[in-house]
Amino acid sequence: MENSRNSKVAIIVPYRDRVKNLYIFLLYMHKFLSRQNIEYGIYLIEPLGYLTFNRALLLNTGYLEALKEDQNFDCFILHDVDMLPENNNNIYECDTLYPKQMAVSINTYGYSTEGYFKEKYFGGINAFTKEQFRKINGFSNLYFGWGMEDDDARNRALAQYPKIARLSPEIGRYFANCHQTQSKNPDRYLLYMRSSSRFQTDGLNSVQYKIVKVEKNSLFTRFYVKY
Repeated sequence: MENSRNSKVAIIVPYRDRVKNLYIFLLYMHKFLSRQNIEYGIYLIEPLGYLTFNRALLLNTGYLEALKEDQNFDCFILHDVDMLPENNNNIYECDTLYPKQMAVSINTYGYSTEGYFKEKYFGGINAFTKEQFRKINGFSNLYFGWGMEDDDARNRALAQYPKIARLSPEIGRYFANCHQTQSKNPDRYLLYMRSSSRFQTDGLNSVQYKIVKVEKNSLFTRFYVKY
């Protein structure tokens, strides 16, 4: 199957120290995407080594830097490096009406679609049009360490849109390569509880970073980021 909207897709990958995952991801995804006949670019966003990992801030950075590279990107897929689509009918394109959750059933959770995973899970892989991501003001920049930046983003999306589009469990099946758990953010619950009061001032319009180095090759573009 092919991308039906002739969109230009930027795949934004927050990344650090997962060389094996990255090798598998690039080998698999380029082959997977080439079958869909889409125009795309893969962007790795990597913080300097001494910085605490901030997935959401890196996603905001990737969105802005990809647009600097090419203003014609109209679909942004925010993609963890350790997750691979299993179904070839999973077309990498945006929903024109709503933000989209692409990873719906995941092997590490037994492909469960019950409870939290039925409607609330908004992690792993999301797709936004250019306008959708701007409308929700991107992700919060305050989640340093692991946890709840995706739940915060879900609240942002639902504050601006009546629903989140979700792939069916059969199409949205993903295989997650296991990796070492990151340090949890001890303030994540407090940040989440206050998320609705911040979304207009904390996000794309407030992200502060500096690109230290850019690496380009035929497989990806990598931005090394200081924040």
